[in-house]
Amino acid sequence: MIAMPPCREFLLAWRHFCRDRKGQELQMRRDCSISRVYWPLLVPLWLALAAAAQAADTRVVGGSAEGESWEESAAAAPIIDFTSRPGWILPSFIDTTTNIALETLARGGKVVSPNAQAVLRIDKETLAASLESMVDGDHQTAFEVKNITASGILVIFDLGARFGVNRIRFFPRTSFPNDFMRGYALFINDGIFGAEFVAESIDGLPSKNLFAQVDQQTGNSQDTVKVQFPLRYVRYLLLQATDRSNWEIDEIEVFGRGFVPEADYLSEVFDFNQSTLWGQLHWAAEAVGHPEKSRFFIRTRSGTSPSPIDEPDAWSPWSAPYLSGDTPILSPAPRQYFQFRLDFESDGLVDGTAVDSLAFEFSAPVAESIVGEIWPQNVPVGVDTTFTYAVQVVGGRGFDRLEIDSSVPVHTVRSLHLDDLEVEDFVAEPHEGGLRVTFPHQSGNHDLRVVFDAAILRYETVFSGRLRDSQADGLPQEIEEGDASGSMLGDDLSVRVPLNQDPVVHRVTVTPNPFTPNGDGINDQTTISYDLLHLINDVPVSLRIYDLAGRQVAELPVGNNQSGRHLVHWNGQNDQGRYLPPGLYVLQVKVATDSGTVSRSSTVTVIY
Repeated sequence: MIAMPPCREFLLAWRHFCRDRKGQELQMRRDCSISRVYWPLLVPLWLALAAAAQAADTRVVGGSAEGESWEESAAAAPIIDFTSRPGWILPSFIDTTTNIALETLARGGKVVSPNAQAVLRIDKETLAASLESMVDGDHQTAFEVKNITASGILVIFDLGARFGVNRIRFFPRTSFPNDFMRGYALFINDGIFGAEFVAESIDGLPSKNLFAQVDQQTGNSQDTVKVQFPLRYVRYLLLQATDRSNWEIDEIEVFGRGFVPEADYLSEVFDFNQSTLWGQLHWAAEAVGHPEKSRFFIRTRSGTSPSPIDEPDAWSPWSAPYLSGDTPILSPAPRQYFQFRLDFESDGLVDGTAVDSLAFEFSAPVAESIVGEIWPQNVPVGVDTTFTYAVQVVGGRGFDRLEIDSSVPVHTVRSLHLDDLEVEDFVAEPHEGGLRVTFPHQSGNHDLRVVFDAAILRYETVFSGRLRDSQADGLPQEIEEGDASGSMLGDDLSVRVPLNQDPVVHRVTVTPNPFTPNGDGINDQTTISYDLLHLINDVPVSLRIYDLAGRQVAELPVGNNQSGRHLVHWNGQNDQGRYLPPGLYVLQVKVATDSGTVSRSSTVTVIY
């Protein structure tokens, strides 16, 4: 007999199933009065919906009509081009006819003067409106400096981003053609050289040493000032009046060409209405121009608050950049809110990157919370140690597999306990990357404990892990470090060994020793095992065999190794492929590190 689902759970499953392509719920009746006549039809549907509720889903931004548009999903993208390639985004490309200054304020730039208020004797609000009129495209307004006795007014323009610029011009209103600048000096800054000092002092008096002068006139007679220079990156302009005559600027216009060298796209905050797991991140992109002269970086973050600005502590930091597509999302989960950003960079004016679409997987969590810890946490290096891996599950929706990551081999799985009762019906599968333990399907609140043996070979080894429901298509849920067992003191998933207690080459063993390479299928080869400690990166390693006279008779292929236990097989042959005569031989493992070469030796016996 199949138990009927509570109406609330059915409605939740139905709403999960009946979502349009943008995740919005379709309209439906909210009453629970479902006739018994329909239950035989609804039971199969409910079973399908229950499975679907656990399955991973994918949200797509950009690309075809199936995805949410880039523009709709943007929280901030001041210099991103949404239109030149429908469905794609790329950094803005400026053509020679585009007045870059017009969008200064929209990009977050500004126009300021550190000394005009005192000279003009006007309030801050009036001054700000007057300054901004130079970049608003309105030819009825202007920044006016008239009937004063002082010269030297400075105006600083922050374009809000860096652009390739080669032409600047400014002019008075047509109704005041004679009120043009007769004396001026114009400077530029590329937004890189001393940019922090420029940004910090923009409302004060920035040093002209941070700017490059591109023009200076003391007797200008042209109402429209035109300044041209070789194409270069520009973000800041500094214009200084050097004459006391009346002048005004209706508009300042800035022209250039090429891709902006930096551009950012910040997505909206995605609200999933419940704590959610993150899966893989996928994207499609292509280079415009030279592929090695442009790049982009994707970062993600997640939180428990709808606003990372108002409640920053409720959000994770931005992740490290994702180096390739089809990679797991690094931001913490389960979380209700998710956000991503794209940072574009270009080294050339005709080089950029276009992104077609970005997709990320998500699903309902395996449990409300999963906390884990390991014990002991301080152990001797290279010695087989028995560890207890404790996991506390609250509000489990269904799980039957524990996956533990390990950079060292797990030798023996001793036991699995569920709520202090030993579980007999489980399958332990040690593998190169750790351990997988499968057990009968569970739900609700539970305490798990796995006991296994491993030898730690580096200063800190993290045994991260996750729980998975292998019977559903949902995503696994990562285990968060914390107090999972009151009897254990660690509260985290890291195991440490005393720093620099042992040499880099910790132990060399040969098994079997002696061995008999005579072709009878018994002990025809031996296995040389060596442990490397305290290495962060791969380093060159050699393994050579010598006779008792010190002559090298064989070198076994090893290559580069990192910290860990390494196994090399030897069949008793020399470098020429001939079997060595019986006797005692010396083997040497040599490691080249940044601080020098270290080695360790052992012996091996060949008999027939």
